[in-house]
This record gives sequence, C-alpha cells and structure tokens, in this order.
Amino acid sequence: MQAAPRRVRTIYSVIASPQRLEILKILNVKGPLTYSALKSLAGFKSKKESGKFAYHLRKLVRQLLIQLNRQERKYTVTNLGRLVLNLTRQIEEQSLIESGKLYVRTTRQAMEEFNADKILQSLVKEAGMPVELAQKITSETESRLYKFQTQYLTAPLIREMVNSLLIEQNLEEYRHKLTRLGLPVFDVTQLLAKAGGDGSDAESLLHQTGKSVFSEYLLLEQLPRDVSDAHLNGDIHISDAGTWALIPDTIFLDLLSVRASGFNPKGRLPGVPMLHSPGNLEEAINIIANITPLIKKEANQEIVFRNFLQYLAQFTRSRTKKEVADALAKLFDQISSVLQPMQRPEVTLQLDLYVRDDAGRDLMEKTLAATLDAYRDHVEQVPRPELRLLIAKPNKSEDTSYLKDAAAIIFHGGKVAFFQSGQKRSSLGISLDVLPADHQADNVSVLHNLSINLPRLSYESNQDETYFRAKLAMLMGVASDALITRRRLLERVMNKGLLPALSFGSDNVSSDSMPLVMNLVGLDEALFGLSKEATPGARADLAAKVLQTAAQSASEKSGKGERLGIALIEEEGAARLAALDSERYGRANLQSLEKRGYSQAAKLTMEDLNNSDTLNYVTKVGQVATGGFSVYLDATSLDLRGIYALVANASPKLDFFGIDRLVSFCRNCGSKLPAKTERCNKCKSTATAQYSTAQ
Repeated sequence: MQAAPRRVRTIYSVIASPQRLEILKILNVKGPLTYSALKSLAGFKSKKESGKFAYHLRKLVRQLLIQLNRQERKYTVTNLGRLVLNLTRQIEEQSLIESGKLYVRTTRQAMEEFNADKILQSLVKEAGMPVELAQKITSETESRLYKFQTQYLTAPLIREMVNSLLIEQNLEEYRHKLTRLGLPVFDVTQLLAKAGGDGSDAESLLHQTGKSVFSEYLLLEQLPRDVSDAHLNGDIHISDAGTWALIPDTIFLDLLSVRASGFNPKGRLPGVPMLHSPGNLEEAINIIANITPLIKKEANQEIVFRNFLQYLAQFTRSRTKKEVADALAKLFDQISSVLQPMQRPEVTLQLDLYVRDDAGRDLMEKTLAATLDAYRDHVEQVPRPELRLLIAKPNKSEDTSYLKDAAAIIFHGGKVAFFQSGQKRSSLGISLDVLPADHQADNVSVLHNLSINLPRLSYESNQDETYFRAKLAMLMGVASDALITRRRLLERVMNKGLLPALSFGSDNVSSDSMPLVMNLVGLDEALFGLSKEATPGARADLAAKVLQTAAQSASEKSGKGERLGIALIEEEGAARLAALDSERYGRANLQSLEKRGYSQAAKLTMEDLNNSDTLNYVTKVGQVATGGFSVYLDATSLDLRGIYALVANASPKLDFFGIDRLVSFCRNCGSKLPAKTERCNKCKSTATAQYSTAQ
C-alpha cells in the first residue's frame, strides 16, 4: 500500500522539471519522434547538452511516461504519460481561475489572461473601425465582461459580446465584418445523423460544411446589401450560395477544340499528364475520362460535352459498331465513378447527327448507334445513372429510327433530352443564344443560379399589370447587379488560378464570353394572380408582355462586358420562395404548394401536345426566354410504345424537351423496378428509392 504513494511522489518529482514536462508535451503533440528529432525540438541542440537530454529522457522512460519503439527507433507517449499531462493542464487552468483574474480559453486550445488590447486590435484590423470608436467599444466590452460570474471566457463569447454592443449602438456595418462564420453544434449533429442514408459520403459531408461557411460569407461580405436583403426576404433566390462566388454553373466544352489542341498542352496543370491531340479511339476516349474529374470540381450544375459524335467519328473508321460501343461503355462507367449520386454537377453528352463533319454521314450514324447502345447497357447496369444524353431531333425528311432506341433508353431509366440541331443547349435547358454571334466561343461558362420570385410581385401588385411590370423591372436591376458582381468575383478566382482546368486545361474558358442568366420562378402563379379570368390566348399574350419586360430590362443592363438573359428552367429554390410567401400571405393565396414549390419549367402531357392553345403559349414563352426554356413531357404511366409516340409527336413541335419518368430501384441489389414499387421483386428488400429522368 505504501508503494503507491511513493510511486506518485516519484512521478511528480519527474514532471517537476520544466525540461522533462516539455519533452512529454512535444511527444503528445507531434507523435512518435526519433532521438535526434526529439532532442532538437526540446531545445538541446549543442553537443554539450546531449548528456542532459539523455538524463531527462531516462527519467521519463523509467517512470513509464514515455516508451521506445525499438523497431521504429522512435519515442512515444504512454497512456500514463497522457493522463499526467491532462491532470497537469487541469491543475494549471484551475490555479489560473482561482487567482481572481479573468482568463480566456482561446481557439488554440490554451488558457490566456484576458487582454482588452486584443479586442481593440480586432476592431481596427478586422472591422476597419476608427481607433477612437474602437477604444470606446473596447472599454464598454471590458466593463461588461468583468461583471460576468464565469470561470473563464471563450473567444467566441467575447466576439458575441462585441457584436451585441455594436448592434445596440447602430454599428451594424462593423458587426458584419466581425461575424464568425460556421455551423451551430446542432446543425453539425444533424448533418452527421443524416449522412449515409441519402447516398452521401465523408467527402460530401466536408463539402457541405465548407459551403455553409462560404454561403454566409457571400451574403455578409461579397454581395451588395440590397442583393443580400432581396435573397433573405424572398424576392430572389441564390442557389448554391456556398459555391456561388467560387465556381460557374454550367460549362460548355467543345470536344473539337480539345481534339485540335489536346488537354493540358503546356503542362500548366502539374499533376495532370499532358494529353496531346488524339490519334485513335482509345486516346480520344482517354482524354474525356481525364477531363471529367477535373472539370467536375469547377462546375456547379452541369458539364456539357459538345460535338461528341464529331469528336469520335473519324476514329471509328476501322472499328465495328460493337467495338465502339464496348469502348464507350467503359468510358461511361469511368465518368459515373467520379459523379456523386443525387449531387451536381452532372455530365451531358450532346449528340448532334446533323452537324457536318469530314468523317462522313455513315461514320456519324455508326458512332451515334454505338453511343446509344453503350448508354442503354450503362443504364441497365447502374441503379441511378448520373450521365445524360442530349440528342438532336431529326428533321421531317430525316431518318427517325434512332428515336426508338432513345425511347427504349428512357423506358429503362435513362436521362435523355432532345434539342433542335445546331443549337447550343444544356440538358437543363440553358441556351447560349443570349450571346451575339461575335461573342460565340468554343468553351463557355454560364452563370444562372439566381431566380426571381414572380408570384411575390403579383401578390403585391393587386392585379395592376402596369405596377407589376414596373416592379419586375426594378427587381431585374437588383438581380443583374448580383450576377455582374458574381462575374467579377469569378474573374478574380480564375486569375488566382483556383480554377486551373478551365483556365489552363485546353482552349481556356474566357470571361469575355460568360452569359449571365436570370431564372423566372412562378410565371403560372403570377399570371393567375394578375388575371384570373384570362382566356388561354390572353394568358399567352400576358406572358409574352411579362417576359418582354424582363428581357428588355436584361438587355438594358447588358453592356460591353456583360450579356444578360432570362430563362424559365428548373432551379433549386422554388420551394423556398413558395414557403416564404405562404408565411407572409397565407396558404389560401398559393396555388401550387402541393407541387412542392412554384412552377418553373413547362410540364406537358400527350394531350397538351395536341392542344393549339398550350403549344401557342409554350412557343411564345420560348421565343422570349433566350437564356433558356425547359419543357418536360410526363411519361411516368407510359409503356415503351407510348414513350416513342410521345417523343415522335413532340419532335416537330418543340425546340427543346426532356422526358419526366419516375423510375424505382432497389438500394440493396440495384434492380430497376416499376414506379412506386415498395418491395424489390428480386431480393425482396424494402429498401427502395426512386428518381426522375428529368432531374
């Protein structure tokens, strides 16, 4: 029994030496260290001090506070050593607290005596406050802190006290600059609880928390105050605020420019191989496989590979269709492996058979057929495909047989949209028509993650069309300022080399050709609010007037460096705007809460395609919305023949359309299931999920 107290006294005597305690702390922080590295870090640098260091080290080893790993020849802290360090730290902190002085637990995980000068320095340096005013705020903060009955302070608590005082004295502009960015403990707990169940992984979890910080920074520091207020009030909605000022939304990359110059031709991406112009099919496919994971990091919404058929066709001359399809199937698997399920960006292959190419029509048709075969196999193998196809519609005199292959792909859950040959479209519906001919470029990035709340304007106009359009023009000005600010922020990011693949990879994406597109949310609800009794024809005319007002405002804001347009596409935010208006005006005034948000893109059925009033309305809207207009056709209840009939009927009538089909799949075995199936037919699991081919 007497051995235990004697052992404790011996340990206390060992750590009573500052040098030995320092050695223990160094090993605890740095981890395993060699004799020479530990000796240097502990401050025993001369040869004369080697004996002293060896003496202190033996003391620590004998009391089992540290140990030597003889295989690695490195010293490490034992569990007993860590316990002694923890007790020592607690004794130090408690002695500081009981001294009667005020101490702060800093973000460096240390206890320091409170120093009011640090508040003064922060106010002057971080907030840019005049020294005299900063001294006044510091003095008042210090007075309040000393009134607290607390054992110790923390750096965040002091910052909150300062910010509270700034609000009291109407100094909110300084408070914004001092605001701490980050997530509350509860929000982080919720993120961890939900992680995994929605298909996310550790990387996406880290990405979400980082986006939260940059979202707050955008609204507090980077955007003009009226823009931030408009977003918070629900007049506009900024999607993906966490990456809004860091990366563009949709990237159009012309593969013909890549075929001509290769990728990373000057070696300015040091970790990426220099891929020169391809000489065969394998090299051409390899370039796309290498580009995708790099560009994926530098886009918010979508990556569109234009001229896919023209890029590959000349390399298929000596290959059979099956050989080409097999090679493409491997490419599709590689692309899918780097895409996150249910997360942007998505990758779209634009297939335009009718753009002329030196390879000849036969090779183009063979490449298209091989691409469709490979994509169908890919869709059947992947539970939820993230790769998309954007297929040019045939003209009346052209062969339409490949539409049957496209219909079969859609039936099996593939994501396919159709567009007018020669257009520059994304699968989301974004169009480059907003750029004039002299500003067209091979590789273009588009900024469009901003939506305007049209129903809000309708509620406030009290059916006064003139007032509504005047308010719309004013709000368009705010939205334009937001996008112009965003473009300048992105130019700085690119100049710093933070988007290397876009800046240096191939023919770089120039900021001179960066369209700015404002999305209009809730057009249907706004028209109903302005004229509840309007006939279909009058409704189409009113829609054209509203959109022309928006387009004119965008045109007036377009200058030498800015090209602004309007769009009606599916963007994140429609549900948030509807919810905010529901709180403000009451649910009785909202017409589409059951649809989980305001209307955006047009949703049509087979019957609508045969309705002249509906087609007239869609045509008028599409003509004005030069920045993009999406139309989705409902195919959930259709069989294979029905889907083909829907696509064939829509092709001559619509410039652009996607197919909205609900597809169920088993999360256990990956089997595709009929829509809304609750139990897997193959493995009997109830772990089923579903997705829409339009999203």
